[in-house]
Amino acid sequence: MVTNATPPGWYPDPWNPSAQRFWDGTQWTEHAAPTAGGLDRPRLPDGAPIYGPLIWVLALLPLLAGVYIWFVHVDISQYVSQLQQLDNYDGTGPMPDFNPFAMFGPGYWVMLALSPLLYAAQIVLAVFDQRRLERLGVVRPFHWAWAFLSGIVYVIGRSVIVRKVAAPRGLAAIWVMIAAYVVTMISSAIWAAGFVGALTRQLNELTGNFPTS
Repeated sequence: MVTNATPPGWYPDPWNPSAQRFWDGTQWTEHAAPTAGGLDRPRLPDGAPIYGPLIWVLALLPLLAGVYIWFVHVDISQYVSQLQQLDNYDGTGPMPDFNPFAMFGPGYWVMLALSPLLYAAQIVLAVFDQRRLERLGVVRPFHWAWAFLSGIVYVIGRSVIVRKVAAPRGLAAIWVMIAAYVVTMISSAIWAAGFVGALTRQLNELTGNFPTS
């Protein structure tokens, strides 16, 4: 029995047993839909808040990769210096230390630490976004577990289902996430070009330090 304590959602229509009607938490609305055998997912009321902070954060999450890559610095001179020390080692005294990771600055290690955290964040965001859609009245929303594959997989699946129940709305999160990926790829390409240029300059400066035959 639907009462004022019943949360908003789709329930059997008290005036039409073959249909469902949306209860907004205080009263029945004019929105009705067929039960099983008719529409698979009842349409949400017009103006239902199908977006929320969680889906926008998830859609914009790729931008972080385009930002923190600029904090990654590689100094190949340290690597070459260690190689030279090993090459000049004559067997007397302690052997020079050789750490192939010495060329990587702190930003590189921060990036490695952030990667699993960002992966976990997209799963957590998907979990709570799915629960929000269920509270909104979406029948069988896209499951959060798809976020284990990728955040964009969840965003695409979620958007397709939401569009079915709230057309023509529902796809904005996809376009926002695609834009975030495009910005990140452009940022990464610019960083990579600068990295290759800096690496080339370092190699040119160090080339003269190697003995020639």
